[in-house]
Amino acid sequence: MAMNSTLMKSTLFALGLLMLAFVWPNKALASNDNMLVKLESYRAYLEQHADEDMGSADIVIKAHDYKHADMNVEVYEDFEGMKGKSLLTSDTGSIEWEIDVLESGMYNIEVLYYPVEGKGNSIERMVTIDGKVPYNEAKYINLSRIWKDTDEISQDRKGNDMRPKQMEAPRWRNVLLHDLLGYYNDPLMFYLEKGQHIIGLESVRESVILNTVRIYKAEDLPTYAEISADYKAKGYQEADAKMIKIQAQHTYEKSDNTLYPIADRSSAITEPQDPSKLRLNSIGGDKWKMPGQWISYRFTVEEAGLYKIATRFKQNKLAGMYVNRKIMLDGAVPFKEAGAITFHYGRNWQVKALGDSEREFAFYLEAGEHELTMEVTLGQLADVLNQVDDSLFQLNAVYRQILMITGTEPDLYRDYGFEKLIPEAIASMKEQAGVLREIAANMEALIGQKGENMVLLDKIAFQLEQMVKDPEANIAKTFTPFKENVGALGTWILTVGEQPLTLDYISVMPVKEKLPKAEASFMKRMLFESKSFFMSFFADYNTLTADDQQTEKLIEVWLTSGRDQSQIIREMINDTFTPETGIQVKLKLIPENTLLPSVLAGIGPDVAMGSLTAEPIQYALRNAVENIKNMPNYDEIASRFHPSAIVPFELDGKVYALPETQSFPMLFYRKDILQNLGLEVPDTWEEFYRLIPEIQKRNMQIGFPADITGLQIFLYQNGGELYNTQRSRSTLEEDLTIEAFQKQTELFTTYKFPRDFDFANRFRTGEMPIGIADYTIYNQLIAFAPEIRGLWEFVPLPGTVMEDGTLNRATPSIGTAIMMLKDAENKDAAWRYMDWWTSAQTQSRFGKEMEAILGKAAKQATANLEALENMPWTKSEFDNLMTGWSFATGTPEVPGGYYVTRSIGFAAALAYNNGDPESLLDYVKEVNDEITRKRREFKLE
Repeated sequence: MAMNSTLMKSTLFALGLLMLAFVWPNKALASNDNMLVKLESYRAYLEQHADEDMGSADIVIKAHDYKHADMNVEVYEDFEGMKGKSLLTSDTGSIEWEIDVLESGMYNIEVLYYPVEGKGNSIERMVTIDGKVPYNEAKYINLSRIWKDTDEISQDRKGNDMRPKQMEAPRWRNVLLHDLLGYYNDPLMFYLEKGQHIIGLESVRESVILNTVRIYKAEDLPTYAEISADYKAKGYQEADAKMIKIQAQHTYEKSDNTLYPIADRSSAITEPQDPSKLRLNSIGGDKWKMPGQWISYRFTVEEAGLYKIATRFKQNKLAGMYVNRKIMLDGAVPFKEAGAITFHYGRNWQVKALGDSEREFAFYLEAGEHELTMEVTLGQLADVLNQVDDSLFQLNAVYRQILMITGTEPDLYRDYGFEKLIPEAIASMKEQAGVLREIAANMEALIGQKGENMVLLDKIAFQLEQMVKDPEANIAKTFTPFKENVGALGTWILTVGEQPLTLDYISVMPVKEKLPKAEASFMKRMLFESKSFFMSFFADYNTLTADDQQTEKLIEVWLTSGRDQSQIIREMINDTFTPETGIQVKLKLIPENTLLPSVLAGIGPDVAMGSLTAEPIQYALRNAVENIKNMPNYDEIASRFHPSAIVPFELDGKVYALPETQSFPMLFYRKDILQNLGLEVPDTWEEFYRLIPEIQKRNMQIGFPADITGLQIFLYQNGGELYNTQRSRSTLEEDLTIEAFQKQTELFTTYKFPRDFDFANRFRTGEMPIGIADYTIYNQLIAFAPEIRGLWEFVPLPGTVMEDGTLNRATPSIGTAIMMLKDAENKDAAWRYMDWWTSAQTQSRFGKEMEAILGKAAKQATANLEALENMPWTKSEFDNLMTGWSFATGTPEVPGGYYVTRSIGFAAALAYNNGDPESLLDYVKEVNDEITRKRREFKLE
């Protein structure tokens, strides 16, 4: 008995070591394959080369003198004022240059580039040295675009400010390469030994024109004390000049087209202000919060001398925290401290001169024109976030090791032998507890108080300490809360990494001049609020119009989306649709389930937005929605979408809506986990089934849709349909449908797939390293799982091998629609609105606005093919998405169709609970009877 016990423990220990080899984070080599995973961090790279000297060589590479180009390139002569030859590099492929380094050392890389017009997204490149990516951050290099307001802020006939349109204003820019996430404030460095090397840039997103690539060590910035002493030595004096006030909404250039003027009504003295009219009087807020975003201003000083720069700002988003901005004058950071100026939290507007906790900074300006740039940076928080990000990666690895031993639901009464099976993981927990304690202490020292953002760090540290103290008693017991806290830590990184700031104005003023007041006096506030309240009885806040007299062109539009979405649409109508068409729009945000009773009561809108896939046909059956197939330019407008997007809105040769959004399932997989396990991404269902035991024997899971989507995947890939050709009966009793149903239910009965799960969270932790989910899950993962950035991918579904050898990857699609109601008085105006709303330009802008306000999680799943292409996808992401979309299959909507979805759900539950694979047949008669009853009700037979 003792021998058996010893043998069992030895076996468990060996198994634990085997698991450890699979899940413990390794240093991966760079390669050009699709399984390129997380490399060592830049911090580890710097530690590795800590003893190396700074390089002294200065190498300037002419872009057109490349050694090899695996991309389309084109040489330009004297392009846009730049003498000599420049090189256009495409949005995919790579290019390499050969250099000879005369002295070993650490070097920066600077590129002189021109952001040629493309899709409007940021330009991304990956840096390689001798064919390898040196560290993880070198995979994500961002080159920003340049945007300007097309004109000054104008006003409509009601006196409300209209936001100026944004246009690209490309020019040559010379920039040092930085980390995309802003976790490092200084430019990235690369170690080059003496001798010949190959420097490469691989395209990730967008085309760009390059003139030179310079490799050198940038000079360290002097401190403010050194600059101040230099000012004194040169005899610079305080300028005797009038204050120069720059209204923040009047920008010169900006990095993003979403950095446009915004309206603030929280203060009576925000400039300009009006008690009843809309005034675009500030800039920033939630739109100006991501590292690397910048805004620049031009101003002229009449007298050379020392000035201070003050801002009226509001930072009321990050309680107990501060945000940072890098200050540049005439394109350069004047001294080290200007690289991260802090703006502390406050509920109201504040006025402060640029400086630190000890002094206000003085800047020497020559007489003439100058350019001031303010760029989002993380400052001292960069190192904090960098450490937490690394800690999160380690904790996820620890979680997966425990998962492989215990499964998702540990047995609290079992002796797992954690100390023998995963000693390295326990050591890592102890180390990370200490790291998180230190980070929390450092943050408290930086901010000056114990804020809410440190609580989570201390909580996880305490939990780790308890798990280390008694692994056998506490690891299984705290496994679920540990998983939740690891997920919360990823969200913490996102929250702290955002740096929102709103500006009212910037003042360039003599050093000793008194700062303006930040807030209005009590009497001014009272007068402003009283006027605003009084005028609210007369102002119409629902109708957006270009001309008060054109009332015959008024249309009413209802939507059921969120308030943020409705506000964006209001602004777009106000500054684009109404001025261009003269059509007034009354836009109303309504609760769900309000449209149908309103339409039946005869008080519905002209146009309804955001309708679910099934709704247009249900309204059409009741003669409540307009057939749009005969409207002007219908065929041209319909060509904006994949044909499958129109299918749910067709009935008897008529079309009753245009698609707004369309989405469909894709196969998501963790590149790091599959690579560590030696597994390939399945391309066919045969490969998928072979993958199942390899995943499950390590206590991990695979995600698959348990609803009608799963059945549709198997059905459509084998050439089946849910309804007959006449759409008068379901096909639930046909062999193809029964076979598809059995394949789906077999995954949950025989293979024990989970039926209810949060895919994004399980995928994030590695508990479910592969699964099929709607492609919009991409948005969640990009926004809320920064710790696995670059470690996952989505690809088209596994396909069914057809008789001719081709793969059928057919996938069901869903979406939302915009429809014109039958009682619309001005159908031409309503149709013009539908045309405008579904256009590529409108959908592209709406998508970018949504991302700017709500973050990457709000990326629009637009049905417009061109608009989707204009969104910030990488080339590989877009190609995979387009491949999946090419197989998208629309499901027709029929009278009584809701019974099909409901019955398939009931049958699946029976099959799962009772093991009856033919339970679907029990619902055939009931479903077809309901479809027949509804068809007779609506006089279709």
